Amino acid sequence: MPAGTSEDGTQLDLPTDREILITRSFAAPARIVFEAITRPEHVRRWWAPRSRGEMLVCEVDFRVGGGWRYVMRTNSGMEVGFSGKFLEIEAPLRVVQTEIFDPFPDAASVVTVTLREAAGRTTLESRILYPSREVRDQVIATGMEHGMRESYRQLTEVVDALAR
Repeated sequence: MPAGTSEDGTQLDLPTDREILITRSFAAPARIVFEAITRPEHVRRWWAPRSRGEMLVCEVDFRVGGGWRYVMRTNSGMEVGFSGKFLEIEAPLRVVQTEIFDPFPDAASVVTVTLREAAGRTTLESRILYPSREVRDQVIATGMEHGMRESYRQLTEVVDALAR
């Protein structure tokens, strides 16, 4: 997976041997981006890449100690599920949560999303820490970058609509 920014505006880096860092800027205040990434009615509109399938489940108990679960059905009919718990919430600037891919319940990652607002724009940084380099590299090998980029383009559409 090449690190850097593609023409879609999303930057992907590998800052350590156990991390993936995704960065994207939005033309909206942090409170709008925060709403788009935390409220289920908005998450449903961007999380699953449209070209790859549809979102079936979007459950969010948005509080420290609360859980979340997202499931998409791919175009080939396979169901792909993720879940986790919220560890820290500092609205509208930071969320820390665990993330577990259903087939690998012992390989939980910790995702720290930070929003920084300046001059009417918000930069989102999503730092994903995996239990080992091997797990991170397995995630990269799935081709997750393409789906992630499409999801972030969809997130931009949601943020733009909410900012109007």
